[in-house]
Amino acid sequence: MRTETPRWLGGTMTVINNKQQQMIDFETSWYTLGGGSSREITEQFGLTDRDFFAQVDQLVDEAPPSGLSNSELRRMRQVIRRRLWMAR
Repeated sequence: MRTETPRWLGGTMTVINNKQQQMIDFETSWYTLGGGSSREITEQFGLTDRDFFAQVDQLVDEAPPSGLSNSELRRMRQVIRRRLWMAR
């Protein structure tokens, strides 16, 4: 079973594991509502909000989700950074 997903980033291949892909998918589905609930994040990933959003922030910077427009990606980043600020 394959546990990594290759993604193109700026002409180079970036590899993310299944958990990282699940985190990106989770946030992609929730960012329009302000991000997922703290409870869902803890239950699905075993992480605090701070740890989850710090990791997702890095992942989105390194390998932005495909299928989002520039404005959608900008909005997602705003939500991620707001949640990081709230979790400090």
